[in-house]
Amino acid sequence: MNVTTRHRLFHGAFALSSFAAGFAATFLPLQAFAAGGTPVITTSPTTTVGTAPVGTVNTSTVVFGPSANFPKVEIVSYEEKIGVVPFTQLHYAGADLTLKLTNTSKVVTDPAWLAVKDANVLMRQNTSGVSIPTLQPGASTTVSVHLDAVLPAAQSQLPEDQQYSQWSAQYRNVCGPQLSSVLDWRGSQAQTPMDPHREALLVKEGWSDYAKVPPSVPICSGNQCVKVCDIEKNIRAQLDGKVTGYGFFVGQYPKFGSYGDARTAADAPETAFKSNTKITVASVSKLVTTIAAVRLLDQKGISLDTAIGPYLPSDWNVQSNYVKNITFAQLLGQRSGIKDYGNVSMDYAKLKSFFSQAVNTNANTMCQGSGVVNPANPINVNNQGWCYSNYNFAIMRVLLPKVAGFAEDPNQGTRPQTLANQYTQLVQQNVFNLVGQTGVTCKPPVNSTNFAFAYKGPSDNSGGTNWGDVSLICGAAGWYLSVEDMAKVMLSLNAKDGKILAASGGKDLFETMRQRGLGWDVDNNGELEKNGGWGANCDGNGVCDNISTSVAMFGPVSGPRVLGVLFINSNITGGGGAQGVLEKAYNQSLYLKP
Repeated sequence: MNVTTRHRLFHGAFALSSFAAGFAATFLPLQAFAAGGTPVITTSPTTTVGTAPVGTVNTSTVVFGPSANFPKVEIVSYEEKIGVVPFTQLHYAGADLTLKLTNTSKVVTDPAWLAVKDANVLMRQNTSGVSIPTLQPGASTTVSVHLDAVLPAAQSQLPEDQQYSQWSAQYRNVCGPQLSSVLDWRGSQAQTPMDPHREALLVKEGWSDYAKVPPSVPICSGNQCVKVCDIEKNIRAQLDGKVTGYGFFVGQYPKFGSYGDARTAADAPETAFKSNTKITVASVSKLVTTIAAVRLLDQKGISLDTAIGPYLPSDWNVQSNYVKNITFAQLLGQRSGIKDYGNVSMDYAKLKSFFSQAVNTNANTMCQGSGVVNPANPINVNNQGWCYSNYNFAIMRVLLPKVAGFAEDPNQGTRPQTLANQYTQLVQQNVFNLVGQTGVTCKPPVNSTNFAFAYKGPSDNSGGTNWGDVSLICGAAGWYLSVEDMAKVMLSLNAKDGKILAASGGKDLFETMRQRGLGWDVDNNGELEKNGGWGANCDGNGVCDNISTSVAMFGPVSGPRVLGVLFINSNITGGGGAQGVLEKAYNQSLYLKP
């Protein structure tokens, strides 16, 4: 018998959930016990018993016994299975986990029992603790754990469909499980350490550094607070059933969710939207380009206020001294004097033509919108006010390789591809690779269907738009990113851990970006936000296959600090876009402390 997973209803409600489209028929038995959560506990490496008063015979801190040396525990894979066995009334709910235990210390780990606990009491481990052997320094091992749904005892006599209905409602109410690993000493009683029990939040492998504030804990600033779960529920209320698919990240913790299809059956194989689904993120690429540029310029000792002239190709006949003296900061801050939106293909030939043209110093062209293509006198030397233009960022594909010290390709025929390859490499090296998100490019992933097409809406049964390889126009748009890719970058910047942007020795490059408005559309004390949209294949009514993306940091200076990433692969029924959805979800979730 085959079992079909209802992934549309529950897909991605837990931080790392990945719903399978199908799996072997296995009925997952219910486990009934009284509901009750246990708080996550983190023990200190040593246990301080006390300090003798000054003047007594012993004034030192007394510490009894060694600490247990337990391995780090992370999730390799997490798969929820929730639904009804076809042609029966048998319900099931559970999850399969693969966990990796790694000895990150310099000494052998202690033997331990491993268990998994859900703070939201939605699921429980269906076996006793797993025996974990000692591990040599640097060694690791993997184990599998199965979780079953928890139905509180008071409800266990209800008909099965009602039990699962109530369980599902609770699942949605708390936004899925919140898992932690539980390690207990497994050695001889005589050698028991002072801290034989340890619990830690369970997150996906590579994300432990950012598992600081779990979704169940309110994030507060002064008297104002917000709960990540409330934001998630507000996102789902706005989007579920109204788009083809989406993925999101929200909080200060690896908390992800998704819904619907990245690719519909019309673009077989039908593929669920997940947190690791790649999607061309449109103008969110500008933020990526900015981060790479700010880091690279700093690494090379080049000021943001340096003129770009020396970094343009030597064989470009740039006719305007004004263009030569535009600075990197003016480009990245949309204050270059360029008033052309640039709603055209940003290939090498177009960039060369635009930046080489003569400039009318008497022209007073105002900032143009996306509907104006190739306006006359597109550069206003007398007005460096903020004006959105794709040219400001697309030119970085040409400038950054020279900043990095790459030799200029003398072959005009191969130069566009050479520059595109160099730019891609520089962004990889200066942004994504630094936080473990490798293989990020300006084209769909190779030999994979896990990337999103663009659609007109949830009722669109025709084929969507596959953007394909856009490496030759990448910079202002074009990067293929997953929610996880962008979340890891934002978590690093928020933590100011120095992995990407320097945050020590008198430098705070992320703060420089904020204060100077580099890379952001919305930049104020309450919000930083970069948004994107890209349409194609429009019908007679002007409705296009659409991508809508947004990356936000709410509360950068004032208000609860919350990070958000939202990628949508269609129009929203009723209108709107990713930016408005994120803003509304955050603002409607704010509350004052009692």
